[in-house]
Amino acid sequence: MNKEIEWFCFHLVTENLVSERHCRAVAHALEEAKVDPDLATFAQVIIDNGLCDNVDHLQQLTEMAVDEARTLGYPPRSVFEDAAPAIADEDMDEGEALRQASGGARRREEERPRAEIDTNAPAIRGPDWLYGWPDLSQAVGLGKEQALTLLIDFLHKARSYDCSDVHISAGARPFVRRYKHVFLVPDQAVITQEVSEALNLSPLNEVQRHTFDTTRDLDYSYAITEDDRYRTNVMLQRLGIAGSYRIIDTRIRSLAELGFPDPKVIEKLTTYHQGLVLVTGPAGCGKSTTMASMVNLINQSRHDHIISVEDPIEVVHRPINCNITQRELNTHTRSFANSLRAALREDPDIIVIGELRDLETIEMAIRSAETGHLVIGTLHTGSAATTMDRILDVFPSNQQAQIRSMTSESLRGVICQQLLPNRDGSGVVMASEIMLATLAVSNLVREGKTFQLPSIIQTSRNIGMSTMEQSYVDLYMAGKRTYEQTLPLVKTGELIRQMQVQEAGRNEEAAGGAKKRKWF
Repeated sequence: MNKEIEWFCFHLVTENLVSERHCRAVAHALEEAKVDPDLATFAQVIIDNGLCDNVDHLQQLTEMAVDEARTLGYPPRSVFEDAAPAIADEDMDEGEALRQASGGARRREEERPRAEIDTNAPAIRGPDWLYGWPDLSQAVGLGKEQALTLLIDFLHKARSYDCSDVHISAGARPFVRRYKHVFLVPDQAVITQEVSEALNLSPLNEVQRHTFDTTRDLDYSYAITEDDRYRTNVMLQRLGIAGSYRIIDTRIRSLAELGFPDPKVIEKLTTYHQGLVLVTGPAGCGKSTTMASMVNLINQSRHDHIISVEDPIEVVHRPINCNITQRELNTHTRSFANSLRAALREDPDIIVIGELRDLETIEMAIRSAETGHLVIGTLHTGSAATTMDRILDVFPSNQQAQIRSMTSESLRGVICQQLLPNRDGSGVVMASEIMLATLAVSNLVREGKTFQLPSIIQTSRNIGMSTMEQSYVDLYMAGKRTYEQTLPLVKTGELIRQMQVQEAGRNEEAAGGAKKRKWF
């Protein structure tokens, strides 16, 4: 069988869609009919004989098989190896298979080499700071400790250049993310399966390795020292093992340093003794950093018991005026919901939740806020209005009226944020939408009219609220972002006009300055 059919059958058997016996029977039927099978013919015979009726998924597998055959050669195991030739399966309607089969180019190769990654990638160029990094290809043949040292050196190099993420993935050059932009490391070879396995598995202990071998992915926090931590994910993908390393900045910044235009508005949210405060935004927008800053502020200004549940622990908080209990998912507790249920019996004043990701966790958070605790949590939503929709929509329709009422009473504020490249690409700036739980906001949440929340936020700027669009414009007005960077993000006509007036004034001022320099 050719490589494409080999890969196709490999996936069929792996996913329990078609048995090895049936794959061999199809091959035998085509062989008896003297048909040189191609992938399309092979798949059509399977469909016509009713061996698998999921046509759409079969189409996806054929496309995947073509790609894998071109990139990797043969699969790691053949379903046709050691098969007894010329024996058709009794369940296969061989006559029907023969009638459906059509011609193609017959090709058999005796040797099936191990799947290889094409390492002959074209040369690339990058900024000067990307050169001189540790050569990851040296991991071949190293012991676990030596491979771990090489990985640590690479991570430290990334940290020294303010990178936020490092990716080491089989089948690709290592790449890093810096100031929201992705950079391939140019003087590195394409990572082979052996190199990726040696590097990405080197930090794992026996328990973590067992979990990875069982589930094929693993989230954990890798701590070299208390001040040198990485939020890590290791997974198995099409070309081998891949590892993603989020570089954790353990220096806790103040709210003003993070870029909030009026830090006192956020500081006030940390003074409540009961209620729900949500920090939201897409992945990589700094939610954990903002939450750590708020917890640190509470730790300095209050005398309370803080319980946090994270997946995994990122910033380590040392007690100042508060006692802080930090728990890590899968290491110290089975789930967010279990830990929240237990936390209510552990005498907390503040509960910090790494992510509100399911119905049970959201329900426990709302109930905890209602029973006299300050709950701070994060969500992956893009605005204050969608945050409310996300919270309410996870509940069954017969509970939503009650949950709307509970949320409207316990909500204290929503901080939705994004990180954007600054005007010259030398860093990032934060745009934030802030919604405070005023009487008008609570009424809209209770009545389910969340679509009206943006207008309330827009008209309440005098008390510290701000829409995301307004924050974009404020960054432009402050000179932190350019007109060209900001304009595509703004849709409101009045804000666009404000930007146009400002840009015209700046252009006129720049032209006047140039004329004055020319005169003198």
